[in-house]
Amino acid sequence: MKPPSADSRPMPVLVGPTGAGKTAVGIELARRNGAEIVSADSRQIYRYMDIGTAKPTAEERARVRHHLVDIVDPDVRFSAGEYGRRARETIHELAVRGVPVLVVGGAGLYIKALIEGFFEAPEIPREFRRRLAEGYRKRSSAALHQRLKEIDPASAGRIHENDRQRIERALEVHDATGATLTSWFAGQVQPRFRKTRLIGLRRDRAALYARIDARVEKMIESGFEAEVHGLMDRGYGVGTHALATYGYAEMLRCILGELDPEDAVSTIQQRSRQYAKRQLTWFRQTEGIDWITVDDGEDPADTCEKIIRTFPDLLL
Repeated sequence: MKPPSADSRPMPVLVGPTGAGKTAVGIELARRNGAEIVSADSRQIYRYMDIGTAKPTAEERARVRHHLVDIVDPDVRFSAGEYGRRARETIHELAVRGVPVLVVGGAGLYIKALIEGFFEAPEIPREFRRRLAEGYRKRSSAALHQRLKEIDPASAGRIHENDRQRIERALEVHDATGATLTSWFAGQVQPRFRKTRLIGLRRDRAALYARIDARVEKMIESGFEAEVHGLMDRGYGVGTHALATYGYAEMLRCILGELDPEDAVSTIQQRSRQYAKRQLTWFRQTEGIDWITVDDGEDPADTCEKIIRTFPDLLL
């Protein structure tokens, strides 16, 4: 039976921190309902970055079609606003074809941009951006955050002082246009997209952190260092936008001899746990999430059953 129109039914969105098990549960849930997955992961959008982003494998993507994975090169800056536009277009196309949609991801800003709409930041010439970036690299994240606090307190309050990528973007908008990111945001929010049903996966904090640590060890065993070497062979390295994120930054330093291998692993684990903590903080402040508790050792199929029992009309 053809599913209801996009406007008449809530769109399911599976969220949660890294390591919670969203990928496996999402694939199982989508497979059972004949749905396709729209990814809301801010790093899986990048090509050639598979192991370090825990991207769904080719086998997993053969089981369930994924959208907005592998869509840009690592040196491309991809904004939440651009994600929102592309995700809306994809979801509309699937709705026209009568294909159920499941959004899966842990990038809170991406999900916000999809559901609520997001501002269109100004275009800044590449060369000007390069010169600004060179200046920012001479200062620590704490110093840049302090400057942002003086220029745009509202943005500084939203952005963690260790989130260098977003700090630089906020400063970049101000330094290039003379207007703060907050002022751009205020006048350009789009209308809400459609009804959603936010389903969150949560685990015991200690169990979640243990899963994250184990995932990093598995990444190393699966050839993460070789993946980063491959990126370097393609011309990507220090200064490449996507490789400044956790995991890739540490492995780059390790390859360049700036970080001991054991220290690299422990630092990646620490930064991954910190990222999960920030995600949890974001989602705690997000209204309307129905949380599903995942027990340690629980099979994704069993978690899927919990979701179906809780929301019997999901995707039907």
